[in-house]
Amino acid sequence: MKIVNIGLIGCGNVGNSVLRALLSKKKILENKIGISIRLAKVAEKAKKRLKGARIPKSILTKNADAVLRDPNVDIVVELIGGVHPAKEIILKAISQKKHVVTANKALLAEHGKDIFKAASRFGVSVGFEASVGGAVPVINVIKNSLVSNRIDTIYGILNGTSNFILSRMSEENCSFDRALSEAKAKGLAERNPRLDISGEDSRHKIAILALLGFGMGVKPADIYAEGIDKIDQMDIYCARAWGYEIKPLAIAKRVSSRLDIRVHPTLISIRSLLANVKDENNAIYIQGDMAGDVLLHGKGAGGAPAASAVISDIVEISKNISSSSGRKGMSKFKFDKSLKGIYRINDVNTRFYLRFSAIDRPGVLSEISKALADNKISIAIVTQKERKKGQPVPIIMLTHEAREGNLNKALARIDRMSFIAKKTVKIRIER
Repeated sequence: MKIVNIGLIGCGNVGNSVLRALLSKKKILENKIGISIRLAKVAEKAKKRLKGARIPKSILTKNADAVLRDPNVDIVVELIGGVHPAKEIILKAISQKKHVVTANKALLAEHGKDIFKAASRFGVSVGFEASVGGAVPVINVIKNSLVSNRIDTIYGILNGTSNFILSRMSEENCSFDRALSEAKAKGLAERNPRLDISGEDSRHKIAILALLGFGMGVKPADIYAEGIDKIDQMDIYCARAWGYEIKPLAIAKRVSSRLDIRVHPTLISIRSLLANVKDENNAIYIQGDMAGDVLLHGKGAGGAPAASAVISDIVEISKNISSSSGRKGMSKFKFDKSLKGIYRINDVNTRFYLRFSAIDRPGVLSEISKALADNKISIAIVTQKERKKGQPVPIIMLTHEAREGNLNKALARIDRMSFIAKKTVKIRIER
């Protein structure tokens, strides 16, 4: 039986799950694929992460270089996270003609082009299914299943923590803080959840999908990202009353010759499939010119779903290594030159949900409406909620499609008005 040797670097949440799965499922994998996947080296500095794992001491090391120097290692699995030293480790592994598997979304979002070019040059593969969507096989679908398609749209619920929080707020009528506490208690949110709730995590992931789906490298810093922490229970209630659900959406779509790419909470129709993706689940909607609408759905948060994706990459590369074609490398990456850049957020045209907090007095609605009209913003629906004693009145509006830059000018003017108690809440709407 062909043996493929694995060098594992990093045994945190995902790495530990990969380690235990490779040990416990060794025979199952051998029976399914006819290849023996063997742990040759494991690099981890923190001994406590290896507690209970039955690993021969001879393969343990604290030094990632020991994995890279081992001539028997065929596949380097990098699971330390972060950009540095992960980038240097991966590029060194590639230069030594070792295949690589990683779940490192931040690194691939920033330096994916360089890594893929290096892999093509040295004739090795880079597996990164776990970098987006956890157990959802979106990378394989875009690279292989939809290879003949021109992809026009990608909508993704790419962060399980954010989706869990908004699901709890919607279904249990609870506050943002309470939903976040529940996510932490379930191990779905870090002690410091900033990357999840700010949209930063999804920004990295949509950058990777844009590179694959549209052949366009976009720096994460150039992608507009907005978090979910300003969403209030009233927004959830009003959205549902008008037939919408609020979801943490990552968007990438062709609009003329540019890419509209952004991350933010979004009102979507309650009848849409994405609106019914609950809790920590991820989902990706892809529209191709041949396949039409494709929806992928599955677990997105936690070590086990990501480990499942890592092992699928290990198995795929192992099959290529053991095949008659030998060490099948990564094909040369092609960039789409038809896309001439990205839309800046002020140039985006969409509909909006607006929540004003106003002191109750005559003429308030007319002044708000005039400021909007002066900036070419047309109101579709307006409602005024009952106020609690001593508190501002919530005025809720839905607009027709408008340019965001125009709306921002109107809101800057409105928020300076003497009767406005606090900054207006703005949430975008997608069809």
